[in-house]
Amino acid sequence: MSFLLWGGRAIGYRRAGAGAGVGLLCFVTGYLLAPGEAFEHPKRLGLSVLLFAGGVALVVWAAAMAHVGVQISMYNVRIRHGLLPLPAISVPLRMVQGLRAVDVRASIGQRWGWTWVPGRGRAVVVRSGPALMFDFGGRQFTVSVDEPETAVAALQRMRIPAV
Repeated sequence: MSFLLWGGRAIGYRRAGAGAGVGLLCFVTGYLLAPGEAFEHPKRLGLSVLLFAGGVALVVWAAAMAHVGVQISMYNVRIRHGLLPLPAISVPLRMVQGLRAVDVRASIGQRWGWTWVPGRGRAVVVRSGPALMFDFGGRQFTVSVDEPETAVAALQRMRIPAV
């Protein structure tokens, strides 16, 4: 018997691609600036190492902000990061007072990733589009997912008392 009611995820390809592209640009620039004789040009060597480290950081950051997963079981809601070994957020299902499907817009000027938005609570926005908005006892948590209407229907189906 499976206790999983619904599972979904969202992947932000555009932002992940942009971050990976900038990271690769840093790698290439660092390679081109690397001096042939390292000890003759210490400033160029330092800049090259800095660009390599920045490229690695950008690629890891792009991969980290590209994926999120949500699982709703009979006992809890788990919001997990898909690519980094971070601990998942786990909330007992009895604390979920409301769940609705919303449409989020994540642009360059607005916040995205794992963030906190004043007046709207915490959010995990990896791309624009459909999302789930949880109400955990007065605290809101918004998560980008594909097909959030099915999650709302699954939770309502579980909460309807059997006749």
